[in-house]
Amino acid sequence: MKENPYKRLPPIECKQDGSLYRMTPTQRKQANALIRWECCCYEDGNCMLLDDGDTHTCPQTISFSVCCKWFR
Repeated sequence: MKENPYKRLPPIECKQDGSLYRMTPTQRKQANALIRWECCCYEDGNCMLLDDGDTHTCPQTISFSVCCKWFR
C-alpha cells in the first residue's frame, strides 16, 4: 500500500502569535496562476477534493495564506 505523501508535510508555518503568514497581492496572483495551470484538483474555479455533490470554490484561490495541502 502506498504511503500518503501528505503525512510527510511539515506543519504549516505560523507566526509567534499563531496567525498564518500572508501573501502579498503579487504573490497571490502568481499562486493563483500556478493553481490554475498545475493543480490536478482545480476545475473551473472549484476544488474537486471538496466536491460532495455541490460545487466548492477553491479555498486557496480566495485566501492570502497558504491553506491547501497540494499547494504546500
